Amino acid sequence: MQARSIKAAPSLKPYVASIDWAAAETLIAIGIEPAAIADLSGFRASFSHLPAMNDVIDLGSTWEPNLELLDRLKPDAIYLPSWSAISRPQLAKIAPVRLCDIHGSGGDPIERARIFATDVLRDFPDAPGQGNIQQLEQRLTGVAGAAKSRRVFLLNLRSNNRFVNVYATGSLPGSALTHVGLENAWQGPVNGFGFTSIGVEKLLQTPDASVVILNQNDRTTEMLSRLDDNILWRSIPAVRSGKVHISPPVSVFGGLVSATNFAEWLATTFDRAA
Repeated sequence: MQARSIKAAPSLKPYVASIDWAAAETLIAIGIEPAAIADLSGFRASFSHLPAMNDVIDLGSTWEPNLELLDRLKPDAIYLPSWSAISRPQLAKIAPVRLCDIHGSGGDPIERARIFATDVLRDFPDAPGQGNIQQLEQRLTGVAGAAKSRRVFLLNLRSNNRFVNVYATGSLPGSALTHVGLENAWQGPVNGFGFTSIGVEKLLQTPDASVVILNQNDRTTEMLSRLDDNILWRSIPAVRSGKVHISPPVSVFGGLVSATNFAEWLATTFDRAA
């Protein structure tokens, strides 16, 4: 099916809806606030670095957005994750559909984020934040290979403190890690989004590795408090030697903005870390 072109009235701001979070972040980066975003409360919590977006409409869940609401909104375009099972022909009856393949498509998410941002700029050549993407690219170039080489685990804490999610090749955090010159300590299998769940005891198998905990705001604070008296966690070499680093809030399903912010933090942290 041939993609429909996006036609916004010349005198009006683009009026778009985003079911994909990385697409929404990219649109906001170039000065286009989506009229509607799926799972808006989750998006706000995961992208706390973005503006408040008080006028944005909640489309419902990313898995099953409110299509009747979308139809009433009549957006100029709908941004959809490439992995979504939602019927594209059904959405295409409402507005042109643009796919975001940053996550869940294999390859390097940072490179995919760059390509996607370029595609968005092509659709909206008059966007007020055109130069922002170039600035992000320059910032990424500035931290390429900037960290001292060492092995690092990228972890997302879970409510069951016997298990953690570990991020590697194919994930946005994993892409940022290798971009700055660090080596991912997890070399085992991962799912299509570049992460997997492992028992905490597996962190003992790489005693020289540092640990980065991907900060998910209040959820991470709560999980960390549960680990204070966890004997297994305290036995991990990185914990014993003070080589656990908690990142600033980061969205693991973000776009070029999230990738750049996290890469800069990694470069700074592991340039100074012992």
